[in-house]
Amino acid sequence: MKLSTLVLLAAPCALAVDPDVYSVVPTTEKGCKCSGPCSTGAFFKCNAAAYCHVKDKNCAKGTAEWSPTAGHYDYCTYELDAKYESLSAAKKKTILLSKVNADKHGGKFPSTVRVLTGIMGESVRLSFESSSDVFPEERTKYIHSVGVTGGIKFVSSGGHPYTGLFEGAEHGIVRFSSAKQPGSGGIAPGMGVKFLRDGRPSANFVSMYSLDGQPCSDKGFFEHEWSNHIPTTDNFGLKLIAKKFWQASYCPLMVGLSDLASGSDASAGTFPFRLHFKPLHNVDCDCNDYASCLANLESIPVGTEIFSVSAEANAPSSEAVVIGKVILTDALSRSTFGDNELFFKHQYMEDDFKLRPEWLKAIDPLKECNMKGVGTTPPSVAMGCTSPFGSNGFLNSNASSSGMLANDVPITV
Repeated sequence: MKLSTLVLLAAPCALAVDPDVYSVVPTTEKGCKCSGPCSTGAFFKCNAAAYCHVKDKNCAKGTAEWSPTAGHYDYCTYELDAKYESLSAAKKKTILLSKVNADKHGGKFPSTVRVLTGIMGESVRLSFESSSDVFPEERTKYIHSVGVTGGIKFVSSGGHPYTGLFEGAEHGIVRFSSAKQPGSGGIAPGMGVKFLRDGRPSANFVSMYSLDGQPCSDKGFFEHEWSNHIPTTDNFGLKLIAKKFWQASYCPLMVGLSDLASGSDASAGTFPFRLHFKPLHNVDCDCNDYASCLANLESIPVGTEIFSVSAEANAPSSEAVVIGKVILTDALSRSTFGDNELFFKHQYMEDDFKLRPEWLKAIDPLKECNMKGVGTTPPSVAMGCTSPFGSNGFLNSNASSSGMLANDVPITV
């Protein structure tokens, strides 16, 4: 296995917390006050969730847990920044893009060895559970490390049943990046999309063509159709990292769309099973000259129609019907803030299954999620040491073909 081939459907990790966007002190599940930063540990459910030492074991919602290595502790939660979230979508977009354009140097790809060891040692639950537009804690960035960020809007074509932002979204941000460091092994193009909303958190999703990426013979960044459902892979390294994501979701190869369709009061709306992004524009992207590839992305004129968006209404796969276009509204730019701090939440696919349980019964979970035990509820922190991790936190070679250990309990509808 070449570690340089490791990629993952994941949001980038921040190096700092921006107080203009997020200034809330982390709290815990039991309402404790942390006495130090949140961190992970192999003996704390195999790095499944961040925890902190607490100032007082007597918390608002119960007594903190105790361990001989950490003393009294509890698992961290990240509350909304009410002041920032109360702003209009237009104002939040202005704040974020001003930070994107303040420093155009961009980030760096980490060493390939650190990609694997780093991801295994962090909690991936934060990517699903934080609702901030920046990372709420310091993180080391391992994947999707270098890209370009700019403004977009979604223009609906009308005539479809989908609600909320599917009816049109003026205030969006997109970040295009490669999940792995480009080179002779190819490039793995993808994007994170964020639509800002008045007085409430943004709606986000991520999209790629393939976990394996595309070969160097594919010369365009937008060479293929992308989707928010990513096919599984036969690459051992990619499978290993995907299994790490089982600590957060039993279907991490898909991200949900129901939040995009929700009403202004967060009420449930009508949403599709899957989106497809057909490129309407392409740029040259030499896998051995990523700097020029990024420069070509930066040269896309404002007003360019980048994608035609189609939606599959139901599971299993159904006909994809065009519902609109994604248009560039603010020039793409390399950015230290965009690479290191901007956060794109992954919505649990379990959220969508809970609202549309018939979809769960219609799919082949092993084929489409690479896990038999898919359901309407994500795995709890207590499940953190199930496959591919044994109770000692190391890889367990006795996992079945489904990736589950014999004592795993499938979650069902």
